[in-house]
Amino acid sequence: MREGIRPHDIEITPLFSGSSGNAILVSTSGTMVLVDAGMNCKKVVEALHIVHVEPSELSAVLITHDHSDHIGALDVFTRKFGIPVYATAQTWEGIHAVERKPHNAELDHEIETGVRITLGQFEVLAFDTPHDTTGSCGYRFFTSSCSASIATDMGYITDDIFQTIKGSDGILLEANYDKDMLWNGEYPYPLKKRIDGQFGHLCNDDCAHAVAELCKNGTRHFILGHLSKENNMPQVAERTVLRAMQEENLVRDRDYTLRIANRYTPTAPLLLSAENKEIYLQEIVV
Repeated sequence: MREGIRPHDIEITPLFSGSSGNAILVSTSGTMVLVDAGMNCKKVVEALHIVHVEPSELSAVLITHDHSDHIGALDVFTRKFGIPVYATAQTWEGIHAVERKPHNAELDHEIETGVRITLGQFEVLAFDTPHDTTGSCGYRFFTSSCSASIATDMGYITDDIFQTIKGSDGILLEANYDKDMLWNGEYPYPLKKRIDGQFGHLCNDDCAHAVAELCKNGTRHFILGHLSKENNMPQVAERTVLRAMQEENLVRDRDYTLRIANRYTPTAPLLLSAENKEIYLQEIVV
C-alpha cells in the first residue's frame, strides 16, 4: 500500500511527461498501475524509485498507444519484471512489431475501449482518442468514491471523450503545443500539419477551453501534460489556461487547481481524497 493513500483515494504521479517520453503512476490503496512506459527501462525504474515504488509492486502497465515515447521501455521492462500489460488489439500489433525478444505471452491482455475492466481496487475504462495510430486510447480510473482520467495524444477532444472524462475529480490533459510557436518554428511543413491536424496533438488553446468546460462540469484538479519541448513552454501553456479560466470567472485555488507535469523528473503527486475531494501535495525526496 502506498503510504498516505487511504482506501478509495486516487493518487496521480507523472513520472515524466512530454514528447521525450511518458509514464504516469496511478495508485489507490493496494493497487498501483503504470500508464505508459516511454524513454527506457532504466529511466522508468529510476523514476519509480524516486517516488519509493518498486516495479514489482505494480499491478499492471496500461498502454495508450504504440508510439516510442509511450512504449520505449516496455520491451525490456516486461521481460525484466513480468508485470501484466494491457492495450488495445491494434496497439498490441504495434508493440509486438518492435519487440526485440519474446516475453511471457500470459502477460499480454487485450482490452476494448468502452468496456470497464477490474484491476485490483480500480475499475478502468479505456476510451478512443483521435491520433495518428490505430487503437490509441485514454483511461479513466474509478474507485468507489473517486475517479481520475488520463487524456493525451489526441488531435481534438471528441464529444465522446468529453462525456467520458466529464466529472472526473482529477484529469491529466494534454497541452502539447502553442500554435504560434509551432507554425513559426523550424519543423518541416508536413510535420507541422500533422501535429496541428485532427489526428495529431492537442494545442494549448483547445486544452484551455476543455479545462474550463470540465471545471464547470465538476472537475477541480488538472495536470497539464505531454508538452512539446520545441513548440511549447510550461509558462505558455499555464498562461493560456489561466486566461481561459479567468474569462469564465473561475479562480485558481478556489475553483480549481492547476499544475504542469515535469518533462524528465517525477511531479509532486496529486492525491484525490474520497472524503473531501481536496488536493494533498507531497514533497518528493530524491
